[in-house]
Amino acid sequence: MCNNLIPQKIGIFIWRALLRRIPVRVELNKRGIDLASLRCPVCDDDIETVDHILLNCSFAKDIWDRLYRWWNMGNLMHTNLEDLFKGINKATSSSSSKLWQAVVWICGYLIWQNKNSTIFRNYKGNGPVLLNEIQIKAYEWISKRSNKFKLDWNQWLINPSSFDDHG
Repeated sequence: MCNNLIPQKIGIFIWRALLRRIPVRVELNKRGIDLASLRCPVCDDDIETVDHILLNCSFAKDIWDRLYRWWNMGNLMHTNLEDLFKGINKATSSSSSKLWQAVVWICGYLIWQNKNSTIFRNYKGNGPVLLNEIQIKAYEWISKRSNKFKLDWNQWLINPSSFDDHG
């Protein structure tokens, strides 16, 4: 899994998530780690699996909905990680698909980071704040790593899908 627009750690995280090798409660329980609960620490609505924490948790769904609206896309909820992380949505132009992939991967990674903050810092994030973090991090990381995409901050916030590899 490689996208040179983002830090390598995010590509590694996505690769591990697709292999179901991130430490969610169900997987930790299978490895014999005694946990007080298998329920999602963010929403407490279901068992914490990889698909749940990154896609189906009410918090994750809210973030994906905000991300799609920011990119001026309809509701494109995916049912599994493979569709989300490997497939690039047909709603983007081919020239901006790598940009969209980078933003999707950053979103998944930051949803995971929010989950960890909930557990280890007792901090429950909120949708607008996390979307803003996604926008900032994506802008910073992509701007530093690409000569193809000439990003303007204001345009980035208004219509990120307008950027293509020609600026």
